[in-house]
Amino acid sequence: MNIRSIDSSDAEAFAALRRAVTRENPVQMGLSYVEEAGRTIDSFREQLSFSHPNTMVGCFAQEVLVATAAVGYTSRFPSSRHKMVMWGVFTSPGYRRKGLSRQVVGAAIQHAFSNGVRRINLQVYVPNEPALSLYKSFGFVEYGVEPEAVYLDGHYHDGVHMTLVQKQA
Repeated sequence: MNIRSIDSSDAEAFAALRRAVTRENPVQMGLSYVEEAGRTIDSFREQLSFSHPNTMVGCFAQEVLVATAAVGYTSRFPSSRHKMVMWGVFTSPGYRRKGLSRQVVGAAIQHAFSNGVRRINLQVYVPNEPALSLYKSFGFVEYGVEPEAVYLDGHYHDGVHMTLVQKQA
């Protein structure tokens, strides 16, 4: 396994991973497979075009992207530079339960904290017990629920908001 930052040059691999995950369980993604499949490669390139310290960490198995996790600023203003949002945490269905999400999430957290961020926030669409357990194991705590955050396949799904604050040394 090779873990590294990914960027717009990895758009095709990122699109393939997102589509594989959405095909199996759209709730985890927060959008339907039809919505995801309708995106152009240019939209994925744009999504992966961000400035430092925003980043996406990817895990590759035999040159295939199999897991990702990203962190990015919530605003362009300095008053919000103490926090980032974690997004894009996906693992290919065939590579789950191998600790890959733990590796990319851990690398993304380390990247954020090493760049002066104090807090990382995220949202999990539920049900998604594996994701909630993973984040709790890193110390994320729930701070609220958005009722009916997404509507997929005739059902509403809540969004659980979680946060992690860097421990003071």
